[in-house]
Parts: sequence; structure tokens; C-alpha cells
Amino acid sequence: MDINLEIQNFPFWDKLNETEKRMMINGATYRKYDKNQMVYGYSDACLGIIYVKKGGIRVYTTSEDGREVTFFHIEEGDFCILSASCVIGQMMIDVQLLADEETELLAIHSGTFAQVMDNNIYVKAFAFELSTTRMTSVVWVMQQILFDHFDERLARFLLSVYEKTGEKKIKMTQEYMAQEVNSAREVVARMLKQFASDGWIEINRGAITLKDIEALENLVK
Repeated sequence: MDINLEIQNFPFWDKLNETEKRMMINGATYRKYDKNQMVYGYSDACLGIIYVKKGGIRVYTTSEDGREVTFFHIEEGDFCILSASCVIGQMMIDVQLLADEETELLAIHSGTFAQVMDNNIYVKAFAFELSTTRMTSVVWVMQQILFDHFDERLARFLLSVYEKTGEKKIKMTQEYMAQEVNSAREVVARMLKQFASDGWIEINRGAITLKDIEALENLVK
């Protein structure tokens, strides 16, 4: 990865002066992770702002009893600021980052980013807009868990995958689905069987085929 080239993908790059550009380049590091490798955990030092060049990252939290809640995914070309809570002091949330697949990213050291942010209004605006967007995702997930029936959550997830891929056959394990909808695999399995009984889906080994998309859409309306 050419750090000098990749860092120019940052939306505020053209708003930096030459000193700030040099600081950002000097404060940037290239990192590579294998699938399911921890990118950032509770006990890790503040990672800073990250830009995903390749692959993807799952952002989640873990309760005291070991239950995981997935907040969102950072995909190729996306930024994450929740790994830099030390930069924005008001952002009080503990998250973990796990590589969904082989992932390459650019990390800007938290101290460097904080210094540039304090002196550049465009960088500060970027940081707060990004943090607001991510926190909105966190709140949305918590609202789903607290207020939506589980059949609605699962149907919404299946539809979101279909909308993203355009494929009615969704190739993923029930364990992975449970991780994404923040429930137990057994609960997911029971609801999928109910959907299949209703004729909405077809269950295959390692895959789900959507048979009645309209019925699933009506469920989440």
C-alpha cells in the first residue's frame, strides 16, 4: 500500500495545509489482518482513525455474560472513528473490531489526528459527522433489539442481504445470521423453520433461498 497515495482518499485532504499533510502522512501506518483476527479490543490502546482499503470489519460489543451485539460493518472505502474514542472525549462507547475477511487498512495515530483536528475545522467537522453517523447506527440497532419482534429483525436482515447482493439465495450459516441479528443460533433456527413453513423461504445446507419476498417485506412494514 502506498500510504502517500491512499491518504489522499481522505475527504478533507485538500483542506489541509502542507504541515498538516506531512503530519498525517507521518502518523499513518499500514496494517493487515487475517479473517476473524481482532483489529481492536477493549484493552487495546486507542487505535485512531482507520480507513479500510480492502476487506471489511465488524464493529460490535460484548456483554459481561459473553453475548455479542453487532452494531455495523465497515466496508472497503469506509472510515471508522469509534476506534478513536480518545480523540472525541464525549464519545463514551466501548466497541471491538474484528476482521470479517482478509483486511488491509490505514490507521492515523490518535495523537496526530487529534492535533490536526484541533487546528483544522474541516477535519473536526469530518470527525463529528462520522461519529454522529456511527452512533446513529448504534442507536438504531439498540432500538431494534428493544422494540422490534424477532421475526421482524430476521426478515429485515434477510431483505437487506438480498438488496445488497441481488441474489435470492443467501449463502451463510445460521450461526453467522445469529451474530448479525444479535440473537442465539437456536432462536434463528426456529424462526427460519417458521418462515419455511409459511412458504417464505427454503432452507438448504449453509444457505437460505428467499421464496416470497413480498411476504417478508409486509412483515417489516
